[in-house]
Order: sequence, then C-alpha cells, then structure tokens
Amino acid sequence: MADSTDATLQPIKVDYLQDTLFGVNALASDCMGQLVRTAPDVQLRLAPPWPAQLLKAHRVTFEWDGQVCRGVVQQVETLTNGDLLLDIEPQP
Repeated sequence: MADSTDATLQPIKVDYLQDTLFGVNALASDCMGQLVRTAPDVQLRLAPPWPAQLLKAHRVTFEWDGQVCRGVVQQVETLTNGDLLLDIEPQP
C-alpha cells in the first residue's frame, strides 16, 4: 500500500482504552481528524480540542470512510500547532 493522506478534516468518534492503576478505562471522544496511511501503519492527526486522556491511550478504534479502523497506539506526539498525532499499528 502506498503512503497517502486524506487531507480533509472529518468529524470522527474515537473509542480508546487507557490503562490505570485500577484497570482499563474505555473512553470515547468526538474529534476532527485526518488520516495518514504510512505502510504498514497509519497515523491519525486530531485537531484541537482533543481530550488529554488520548495522550495515554494504548488502543484506538474509529471509523473512516465507512471502514472500521482499530489498532495499538505506538507513539503519541503533540504538534506545535496543537494537533495530536497518533502512530497506530493496525489490528484485525
């Protein structure tokens, strides 16, 4: 799969899991996002405002163009413009 970017910000609902001392929290947030496909992984770029809990998410699920995307978060980075960049390893 070639690298590609869907340059359009789209409203998406991101479901994510966050580990805590008391177990796993299942959380969700409505955000504006952009998908970047970087073989074999994907990057999800979220425009502010995004929830601070996403910084510690370890698994995410979201729908993009009618397809469900889910995966393990490999890295999270806050960009200088305030966007949040999630590097995601897709999972079946």
